[in-house]
Amino acid sequence: MGSRIEKHRHKFLWLILSFVILSIFGVFLLSPAAAENGGALINNDQLIAISLIQEEEGIGYPPDDMACRLCHADTDQEIVFPSGESNPVIVDFETLDSSAHGGLTGPGLACTECHQAADYQFPHEDLGMADFREYEIERSAVCERCHLQTHLTSHPGDDSETPIVCTDCHGSHEVITSDQWQVGEGTSVCVDCHISLEVGIDDPVQLTQIIRDGLFTPEVDSQYCLSCHRQPGLTFTFENGDEISITIDEEDFLNSVHGDDNPWQPLECTNCHGRDTYPHGPVGAGSEREYTLERYRFCAECHERHYEHTIDSVHGRALEEGNMEAAVCTDCHGAHDTVTPNVPRERISETCRQCHSGIFDEYKNSIHGEALLQDSNPDVPTCIDCHGVHDIDDPTTAQARNRSPELCSGCHADENLMAQYDISTDVFDTYVADFHGTTVTLFEYQDPNLETNKAVCYDCHGVHNIKQPDDPDAGIKVNLLETCRQCHPDASENFPDAWTSHFKPSLEHNPMVFLVDTFYEIFIPLTLGFFAFLIATDIYRRVRVRFRVRIKKND
Repeated sequence: MGSRIEKHRHKFLWLILSFVILSIFGVFLLSPAAAENGGALINNDQLIAISLIQEEEGIGYPPDDMACRLCHADTDQEIVFPSGESNPVIVDFETLDSSAHGGLTGPGLACTECHQAADYQFPHEDLGMADFREYEIERSAVCERCHLQTHLTSHPGDDSETPIVCTDCHGSHEVITSDQWQVGEGTSVCVDCHISLEVGIDDPVQLTQIIRDGLFTPEVDSQYCLSCHRQPGLTFTFENGDEISITIDEEDFLNSVHGDDNPWQPLECTNCHGRDTYPHGPVGAGSEREYTLERYRFCAECHERHYEHTIDSVHGRALEEGNMEAAVCTDCHGAHDTVTPNVPRERISETCRQCHSGIFDEYKNSIHGEALLQDSNPDVPTCIDCHGVHDIDDPTTAQARNRSPELCSGCHADENLMAQYDISTDVFDTYVADFHGTTVTLFEYQDPNLETNKAVCYDCHGVHNIKQPDDPDAGIKVNLLETCRQCHPDASENFPDAWTSHFKPSLEHNPMVFLVDTFYEIFIPLTLGFFAFLIATDIYRRVRVRFRVRIKKND
């Protein structure tokens, strides 16, 4: 009996509460404020239904979704802003429930998660917003209650006069899931907005791919950059008309020395370009070359020692003197597709070819170039073996000339290396012992910068076009007289016969010189030994005579 009385008492209290609520709503419906905000949001029948459901379900305060849904699911009311704009208050709850925030895809959000009950008591207070856009911006800030680290959007932010806020792209009640964005269901939102704002989109299909590839990311990283820059056909035009491709081959980038196999760590785009979001700031360079000269300096941040060497090199000095075409890091190594510079080894000379094509054409037909480019011979010299890598010096100076025999000796005085190719190291030894070599060595020792007109290796053999000595095109043996006349213009026809070539005298090579040399090798020591014997015996005789004289005097 007591429980029944208690139950009827609760019903009685709920009826009183419903009457109070109905009275309040009645006052609201008649108030000027309600008229200003578009009139009543609910009718009497709805109020009674709310009261009964609250009674049955035990809904207290603050209200949950049920209270919001009963009003906003079926109404033709609108919010009217001072600007004259209006916004319907009806909510498609079926769309909401199937959205990223709805209960069909996971734990759903209650209306009060975004519209706090304290701010939305019924009757609702005036929004206090001048126009609908101000309302959208204010409500979008609520997203950050859950999404503390919002992603990059490449759109104007809150500090802009025309900010793009969360709900502009994601919507409010119809928020689509990330999976839906990935398959392109959100692309139409982007396209519609861009069309309405007259901001062109070249290709909506391409836009879907950009979204899928990671444009919406918490921070600027390589995927953020590549989401756009992996798209084909992207170009940029400088003020002077230079047009470059800004499409990056992701595979080449990841396979480069800076990519996945980098022993330090894979580099991000931001390591060289900074955390530059889209839309990018203006490019200061007026031409493609100016841009290259601006960007290559970032190489020094990791490769400081090599960079300093380039400053003192012939390329660095030329650049300092105003030659904008002088080679810099990226000219030789590339930018996004940087590869191991000496794998395969012929890549070294192919790199130099980019600027020095004429010299390369001479080199590729030389004995060294053919062995490298056709046979991939690892022993023959490439450009950098003679000229250096980052600290390339001027090869036309007196110092370079005086030290060139020493450069050649790196290979031609190596007995083990020369033995593999049946080349005698006498080539170098005989030059050093020759008049030419001795003089050049003396000059180099006293002052490397002192010029000499004595022949060095490349005067006879050539520089980049070195051939076999017996090659008719080489002109060494066949045209030896002409070679000699380069320095000795008055040389007679038998002048070259005075040269014993690079062979040490033997019975096979220069037998007469060998026999004379052998004769003197025997005769001179014997002669000197004979005279040394005479002198020694004479000294002995004189000393002995003096001792005898002294002995006689003492006696």
